[in-house]
Amino acid sequence: MLKKSPQGFSKGVLSILLTLTLSVSCTKGYDPGILLNDNSTLLTGQPDIVNWSLKSIQINAVIDTSGKGAIKIYRPDGTFTDNLGFTGYWTLYSKDSLLESTRSSVDPSAPYFTNHFHIDRLDKGGLQLTYTDTDKKIKLIYDSNK
Repeated sequence: MLKKSPQGFSKGVLSILLTLTLSVSCTKGYDPGILLNDNSTLLTGQPDIVNWSLKSIQINAVIDTSGKGAIKIYRPDGTFTDNLGFTGYWTLYSKDSLLESTRSSVDPSAPYFTNHFHIDRLDKGGLQLTYTDTDKKIKLIYDSNK
């Protein structure tokens, strides 16, 4: 024989379960600012400086190592330099998007050109950036000095 529960009892249990479900599912918030700060810290190597050493360039499926060893340094103030004579400004405008405005440091009157990179990988050991130039998919693969 089934025992009948008071009507208020089932409503109370349902309210408690709903409250617990909402509190558990909402405990971790998404803050895009934290992700951007984390990626900025990884890119610049804060509190130290990280040297990103070019390992290879992949154009479509062809790997080119002729630029191997080129060094790029991203600074916390939003600037970067490399040992090939380029300097510029960088911005992370999402967790996986890097914008660089670059020009030759040899000719200070040279115009800036802009690259929009997709960040495929960014951690303490490596950086992989991809961009598309007309019909070519170009991937830059860097190792860090950390």
